[in-house]
Amino acid sequence: MDTILIVDDSATVRKFLSFTLKAKNYRCIEAADGFEALEKLARNQDIKLIISDLNMPTMDGIEFIGTVRQDPLYHDIPIIMLTTENSPENRKLAFDAGANLYMVKPSPAHIILFKVQSLLEADQ
Repeated sequence: MDTILIVDDSATVRKFLSFTLKAKNYRCIEAADGFEALEKLARNQDIKLIISDLNMPTMDGIEFIGTVRQDPLYHDIPIIMLTTENSPENRKLAFDAGANLYMVKPSPAHIILFKVQSLLEADQ
């Protein structure tokens, strides 16, 4: 069972993603911001993929992704930026920080699942 870290300051979004992913037998770990996500990443060495929001308190998604990419332990974990922000500037910031994929909320559950499965299969 692959483990996915969900990072979003919205409890509703975290619950939606967890429900969607758990229905396909993924294990989910939730964090409300990038700082909490780094702590959970350090305590869970089995995380295979990260889904992160952009705008969050304490540490936003760009800073979080950049920090993850600088650490050799986590450098290769696929990351999906899932955000309401749809500007070319934010897309560029996310990809420059190290995101593998950029998706705009709301995204249908079946599309999220397809993208998660695709990234996990490509990472094997």
